[in-house]
Amino acid sequence: KEEEIMVKVASIKNIIQDLKPRQQKTMRSHARHHTLKHMKAMARYLKNGATFSSAHNKAMKNVGK
Repeated sequence: KEEEIMVKVASIKNIIQDLKPRQQKTMRSHARHHTLKHMKAMARYLKNGATFSSAHNKAMKNVGK
């Protein structure tokens, strides 16, 4: 099984800059467990008004971990 590379916090700085401060903080800790593709998808859902949980679930369903 291919090992997914988890995201370094610094690499999501530009992705999360448009989010609210609380969302940014949560996304930083979330990034350690997920791929960049997952984080980009989540940021997109959050910017469109999704909750953190629903954004995570959509990202898991559509792009995976």
